[in-house]
Amino acid sequence: MEDSANRKFNMKLYPIYIVLGSDLLFFYGTRVLYLSEVKNISDANIVLLSTIFALLSIVAIIFANIINIKKGNRKTLIIGDCIAIASMFIFLVGKNFTQIAIAQMLTAIGFAMKNISIAPLLRESIPKTKYKNQIFSRIDRKAYFSYCIISALSILVSGYLYDINKYIPMILCFICTIISLIISINFKEIEDKNVDENKTTKSVEMLKEGYVFFIKSKRLKALLLSLGFIWGIFTLYVTYQPTLLKNMNIRATNICIICTVLEIIRGIGGRLENKYNEKFKNKSLIILSLVISFSFIIAGIGSLLKMKFAIQILIVILAFLIIEIMRGIYMVLYKRYVNNFTNAKILPTIYTMTNIFWNLTRVVITAIGSFILTIVEIKIAFIVVGIIFVIFTILIGIYMKTRIGLNPDLYSKVDLKYDDKK
Repeated sequence: MEDSANRKFNMKLYPIYIVLGSDLLFFYGTRVLYLSEVKNISDANIVLLSTIFALLSIVAIIFANIINIKKGNRKTLIIGDCIAIASMFIFLVGKNFTQIAIAQMLTAIGFAMKNISIAPLLRESIPKTKYKNQIFSRIDRKAYFSYCIISALSILVSGYLYDINKYIPMILCFICTIISLIISINFKEIEDKNVDENKTTKSVEMLKEGYVFFIKSKRLKALLLSLGFIWGIFTLYVTYQPTLLKNMNIRATNICIICTVLEIIRGIGGRLENKYNEKFKNKSLIILSLVISFSFIIAGIGSLLKMKFAIQILIVILAFLIIEIMRGIYMVLYKRYVNNFTNAKILPTIYTMTNIFWNLTRVVITAIGSFILTIVEIKIAFIVVGIIFVIFTILIGIYMKTRIGLNPDLYSKVDLKYDDKK
């Protein structure tokens, strides 16, 4: 009876944590402005910070996986929140690029632990049923939509507060990380009745089993390559987007208003994930990637047109709106795909591999994006990276064609080993 109550409590608390603790509220709306104007960091170095984050995340996520298996999802989540608090404190008091880079490194470690724990925590809290994945997606969709609305409001407010005092949004973000810790402490432990007494041995075996599955499964590798590539595009977009708006001489307050609208659109995109997946099925990821890539090109061309400024900014914002819809769909869709490919036994390890792919592609893409910015201005950079993304999307699509979306009898036994539907 108590176990059932704990499960229901966690399922209700999960959306609240996603809203307040899954990201850095009040931070991203003024991040580029704060780092460039307050901390005097160049545009190229701001992109470089994303590369640093990605590099350390690759290592951090492996250790986070080990801690997760040994300590469980709840305790790993708490540790991650504690580290996130430390990182935001350094963002506040740091005075140079080195100190800000250290803060970024701590952010990578903290969010590696948070990201690997929160989704499996929800999944283990849902009672065993054939509709488990559908219940997970439904809860996650609603949580993500709520997060986007609150995030949008935080961006809007942070823009006005930034004009009053450039440190206020960062202070509010710091407070939110503390609230996030309080929420994670309140999650209930879900006991595994079949847990092995020798937990250390079990941890190593589970970790090894998950990595062996990844190495042998062509299906999983193809999926994670596609997911990682798209995530890399989004991470570059997060930096490129405000940089372009700033380059077009749009005020901080107006940038935040634009970002507020984009956040709401992203939340709406998340609500459309189920319809999108039903319509495009196995082509969902490739179509999503192509749409984003062409939107990059359109944004770049729109910003270069010798037309009235209102038309220029309209074209750019429309391109950003399309990207945000795709981004919202992706943030719910990837969890559905990962959950469908495995079961609870090795799910944390598969999320680890997902994060490793995310950050490997992030390193490559943000490094390319940073290098391009040292050669050309941001408007041209949008066009250049958009063309590069189109080429790579086509290549990944060719690679995936013989590995994903096949009839069940065409997959190897290894590919279907941990399939819950099997």
